[in-house]
Amino acid sequence: AAGINYTLDPVEREDISEKDITAINDILKASKPDINIHLKRVAYDRRSIGYGALEVIRESTSKSPIRRLKHIPSHTLRRHTDEKRVLYTDDNGKRVWYVIYGKNYDEEGNLVDVHADTGIFYPYNSLPPEQKANELLWTFEYAPGTNYYGRPPVIAALPSIQGDLSAVQYNVSFFKNMGMPKFAVTVTGDFVDYDVDPYITDKEGNTVENPDYDEKQTLRYKIGEQIKQIIKHPHSALCITIPSEGDEGNVKVDIIPLSVQSEDGHFRMYRKDNRDEVIHAHKVDPSRLAIFDAGNLNGTNSNNTRESYKYGTVAPLKHELESMINQLNDELGITTLRFRIVEVSPVDYTKDKELAQFLFQCGAMTPMQLIQKFGEKFGLTVEDPDDPYLNSYYINGQPMEKVWNETETNPYAEADSILGGLERNLRDGETIDNNRVESEDS
Repeated sequence: AAGINYTLDPVEREDISEKDITAINDILKASKPDINIHLKRVAYDRRSIGYGALEVIRESTSKSPIRRLKHIPSHTLRRHTDEKRVLYTDDNGKRVWYVIYGKNYDEEGNLVDVHADTGIFYPYNSLPPEQKANELLWTFEYAPGTNYYGRPPVIAALPSIQGDLSAVQYNVSFFKNMGMPKFAVTVTGDFVDYDVDPYITDKEGNTVENPDYDEKQTLRYKIGEQIKQIIKHPHSALCITIPSEGDEGNVKVDIIPLSVQSEDGHFRMYRKDNRDEVIHAHKVDPSRLAIFDAGNLNGTNSNNTRESYKYGTVAPLKHELESMINQLNDELGITTLRFRIVEVSPVDYTKDKELAQFLFQCGAMTPMQLIQKFGEKFGLTVEDPDDPYLNSYYINGQPMEKVWNETETNPYAEADSILGGLERNLRDGETIDNNRVESEDS
């Protein structure tokens, strides 16, 4: 939607004035490093935070004409409740006041100045230029319930992102565990364990921790430590020693895997669903993310999706960025042109070519008109634009004048020209209107 290039389009039925071109170009070209970079950053802020802003920087003179435009990081800006003033705060705590472009007026509608350091209103043109607050061109992702900050598309996708992060953590922990499955270790039979109660009752009858209890002496702790060593050193042997009671040693140890399969919602399917929800929230063409889902006959719907993305997502944002710049036209006195951002995607001439070819074959378009339509794209030039051959109409490759002359001198040529070569399609023995045509030779 921004960041590629811009052009200046003429207003309909108006010839572009060189004065208008100079007025806007001086500002755009002075916006270093490049106005396209500033617009791209504004659009990026708007999509990620919900709003973006361009600073209107003026000359330090009494008339204060606009000198250039500059992007201001959105996270440093806070709107005042009057919806007119904006407070900028940098990382060092420095504060500067701005005013929204075109809203420097009081409750009675009178123009005012805003002090850059205090944000206080003063009578119009009463402050010196160096104390006046600069203006901001403001744009935001509109959403119900917010007047000026907007709501970024990521808000709707936050649950999916949180779920995806949880799935990533689950997978990471699995591989940090060296792929060791979850399992339970059970010890049954006549075994001896650490026989000290972890809790005791004090003199007041309260249950408290036993200071003589040592968890490291328990069989559970010792087995757990051995299993941790197995995780750190995969493929090593597990040797569990269980002290038993009696001579028979009737002790049984079982290691039972609980699960080695991915449960529903843990891995690929869940992450794919989350990915699709994030894409849908931002209304992005999946092919821009190298995602090509198979469609009918193993094809894709990328062309239709790209068109929908272009007109449903890019075009509205592009239009709002253009309108933001065109707000300056009234002040600059520009009436014959409009600022426009150049299309990001290359223009597809396939449909235009087919239509132009049809119109040319039917005698509705001349070669000169074809050159005027496609000449700039393909570098076509004409030495003599008044050439009668280039400005003539043709039907099926024949000059229209020749077609009509043949019709006047040959009554059968009219049928030939209309039906597209009747004699060539007739076969021996075929008849059309037996009273007039008996064979192809006739």
